[in-house]
Amino acid sequence: MIKFFRKIRQKLISENKSGKYFKYAIGEVILVVIGILIALAINNWNTQRINDKRNNELLIKLSKELDLNIERAILLDTTGDSFGDRLIFSDSLLNILDRGIRIEDLDYMQSQLIFYVNTFNLNTSVFEELKNTASLYSIGSDHLVTEIQRYYQLCDRESFYNLNYSDRANSLLDKCNEGWYDFKYMYRQNPENAIKYHQWLFNPRAKDYIYFRQFVNYVKIHSELILNKLKGIIKKSEELKKMIAEEQKSL
Repeated sequence: MIKFFRKIRQKLISENKSGKYFKYAIGEVILVVIGILIALAINNWNTQRINDKRNNELLIKLSKELDLNIERAILLDTTGDSFGDRLIFSDSLLNILDRGIRIEDLDYMQSQLIFYVNTFNLNTSVFEELKNTASLYSIGSDHLVTEIQRYYQLCDRESFYNLNYSDRANSLLDKCNEGWYDFKYMYRQNPENAIKYHQWLFNPRAKDYIYFRQFVNYVKIHSELILNKLKGIIKKSEELKKMIAEEQKSL
């Protein structure tokens, strides 16, 4: 093709047709510019196609990570040894403590664990990948990027609050060692001796009784609060999944 254009130029020059030569030269420049623009457009289209494909794959991974967080929040909310179970049990214990403990209550009172730390353990690996590979800000619209950041900030904040609340509960739990937990240990060995040496159980103004009631009350408050936070995480996860689905339609 280049040789063809060169021959035409040489022929026009040899025939001393300078006017036609300049017109031809201008036309050749225009053709070259058009060719460059077409090549750039194809390159940009191909680059955009590759980026859209990669972004779609990342959005799929992010949506699956949100599914895992929803499953984890539901697990902590409703299944065995969950915050929901802990709320029900602590509420029952508090009712017993408020009206006064009876001997027939003791089997039920020590039948379950009252407090244990359930960390959220929410998944963030895809989000970390987006940040570490500088893909976060190109994955979608500015609004979507902002909502992704807000969602993972929420997960971090709620996980942090849960651990803080757990630390407070553990500090109250320490005060129950000589009272409630010593009784619970002895009760498994010899119920009669356990009751005999722990008469505080039947005195609402006894120090160990007050410590135990404070602890149970805090566990109830903590469980109810965390349940609400888990529901909030589930709601935000579902909202972000819808936003991701809308973004994928535009790719």
